[in-house]
Amino acid sequence: MHILIINRYSDDFADYGKYLDHLRHTVSYVTVAGHVPMIPEGAGHVETVADVSDADSVLVAAGLCHRAAGRFDAVLALSEFDLLTAAQVREKFGCAGMDTAATLLFRDKARMKAALAESGVRSPRFATVESVPEVTAFAAALSGPVVVKPRSGAASAGCVVLAEDDDATEVLGGLDLTDHEVEEYVEGPIWHVDGLRYEGEDVFTLPSRYLNTCLGFTQGQWLGSVVQDGPAAERAKALAAEALDALRLTDGPYHLELIEHRDGFVFLEVGARVGGGEIPFTVRDVYGVDLFAEWVRIALGERPSAVPAAPGVYAGFLMFPEPVGHRLVARSSMTDGIPHLYAEQLPDPGRAFTGDGGYEEILGRFRYRGPSPRAVEQAVTRTAAEYAYELEAL
Repeated sequence: MHILIINRYSDDFADYGKYLDHLRHTVSYVTVAGHVPMIPEGAGHVETVADVSDADSVLVAAGLCHRAAGRFDAVLALSEFDLLTAAQVREKFGCAGMDTAATLLFRDKARMKAALAESGVRSPRFATVESVPEVTAFAAALSGPVVVKPRSGAASAGCVVLAEDDDATEVLGGLDLTDHEVEEYVEGPIWHVDGLRYEGEDVFTLPSRYLNTCLGFTQGQWLGSVVQDGPAAERAKALAAEALDALRLTDGPYHLELIEHRDGFVFLEVGARVGGGEIPFTVRDVYGVDLFAEWVRIALGERPSAVPAAPGVYAGFLMFPEPVGHRLVARSSMTDGIPHLYAEQLPDPGRAFTGDGGYEEILGRFRYRGPSPRAVEQAVTRTAAEYAYELEAL
């Protein structure tokens, strides 16, 4: 096969030699210059671009790969932010896989929720907006807080919660609300369901509950997660399957979020990609499933080798966000004192945090495996309480 990879990473996160035999297949790349040393020997045509986010330059580079190495049998893009570009490449060069219309159901939150509402999947009431008065009008029709968010954002970046008595002009006045949506705020813990689908079948499904929230993480709070079981977990899996069916996802990975409201689960959002943060690492370490490798198999039309999660083993993680504007002076290791903590990744003293770390350059990350959700949750919360570090202003 001739496989085109659209890649924005220059670290081990995108070691495609682990996933693809570069001698068996012709593997071409459109990537950044920093990634070129990682490309295995025997790869097909390689084109570099200054910014993978520039879809036009990626399309031009893809055309050069197409002319040099032949028609594409598959186009892979493992970043949330490159899914639409990959869809455009498929359409331009007649390659099978998700097209733009299908991809927009997972990248455009307004289209996503409109499709779910039409199918009867329970989700927040919403409206597309481009101005503060439109937000104010939507909020006035509801009682309670509302959430304003970019229609194509990820990881809660750019999300703003407006309380019922907030002045929307004061809170939102300096923001460009082009391509935004507003939706009702639904109270309750946030869950995420991570999995894989092949030919419409769920071949791997793992429900987890966040401790704190992704939005809170962007505001300086730690974020944890613990795999769950029992009746609530089964209900979460059922609503996830209903939403994925409504959005017509038949093949590939997904990271879907739900709100556990007092009277039942409510859909929040979903991405047609592997979950971020520590999710792919704990799933690999605890359950033996490499979500990225399985994604590649599915993209090549091969049945994934993933199996259901082993009963009696529960994964979890904890992340401390980037303390922007500070330098790390000292920090403690937690691996000797916390039960069920099997790995940690901590920055070295002297690390300066400048505001562009996201989920990568952060203050600390911890991974857990334990005999029950309660045991793992206790380990996560204890780590969060006892992790000691010292910072100084930049």
